[in-house]
Parts: sequence; structure tokens; C-alpha cells
Amino acid sequence: MNASKPRQSSNHEALAPYSLGSKLKALRAEKGVTLSRLGAEVGLSTALLSKLESEFMIPTLPTLAKLSRAYGVDLAYFFSPVTHHSLAITRGAHIVDSRREQATTRNTPLHHATPESRQFSKIVDIPAGATLNVGGAGLRTQLTAYVLAGPLSVSVAGAVELLQTGDCLVLDTDAALIFAALETSCRVLTVFARMHPE
Repeated sequence: MNASKPRQSSNHEALAPYSLGSKLKALRAEKGVTLSRLGAEVGLSTALLSKLESEFMIPTLPTLAKLSRAYGVDLAYFFSPVTHHSLAITRGAHIVDSRREQATTRNTPLHHATPESRQFSKIVDIPAGATLNVGGAGLRTQLTAYVLAGPLSVSVAGAVELLQTGDCLVLDTDAALIFAALETSCRVLTVFARMHPE
């Protein structure tokens, strides 16, 4: 049986940046197998596999080699360094209450976008009767919009769609794009892809 070292070891700290457990869990999800089926396939217990995925234990190289063969990946997959990582958390307490009527459209950024950022996200509050030009004609706009409180009227390429609370829109267009709140205010979570020159 392959032994694994407990989480408290200094080895765990050295391996933490590689997120071995997360990679193992993602590979298993991608393959669509249960822990018990994987365990039977590689000859490891379900309990051990669970501890490895939760990073309570770190795998030995022989254990990792068995798992890499089962998943069809090279050992290098587990030790490739992270080249891009950005995380932003916006707590609900920092977001303006949407129940208050706003005199103007308000944008609440959810993170600080840098020039290298591939996306930026914000919550857009649109007061009743107001419109917002989201994308201009001839400019490519890629976005995902989720209506937190609605309804939201979306006008693009000659079509008008009415989205209700809980509806989601995924769009890639170079047509003019307009959001509007009709009789009541609207709150939309938006994530834009930033276009970078090729």
C-alpha cells in the first residue's frame, strides 16, 4: 500500500501551489467516475482517494503515477506552475442595496481589472425608465449577463428580448447593445470578455 504524508508536513506547504487535490478532483469529474470505481481501477481505497482530493493527505510519487496512468495524463500535469491567476471577492455587504431607487445607472465593479485581465465583472443597477448603452455598433462585445432583479429589456441587432429575474444572457456581437429597465428598476450581474489585440 502506498503511504501518504499527513497534511501538517512541510512537504504539504511546498506542494500547496500545485493544488494536487483540486487537479485530482477535476480529472475524476472530467472522466465521470466515482471514487469507488477509481479505487477499484487503481488499487487504492476510496478513503485514501477522498483524502488526496481534499488535500488532507498528499500523494506519494508512486500513487500519483498510478492516478496519472488512470487519467491518461503525464506526471508533469500535476506539477505545472500556475501562470495566470486572479481572484476577486466582493461581499454582499459592500454592494449597494438594489431596493433603493437610483437616480442614475450605477455600476459596482466586482474586482479591479488590470490591463492584462481577460474579463471584468460588475453589477449594473438600472433605475426604472432608464437605458444603458452596453456596446456600440462596430465594437465587439462578449458578455454574460445574469438578471438578479428584473425585468431587463435587451435590444440588439433589431431584436428586443425581455429577461426576468434568474434569466441569463450570453452574447457575442458587434451590433449596438442596449439594456433598459422598464417600469421597475433592474439589477444585472455582468461579466465582459476584454478584447486583446491578436
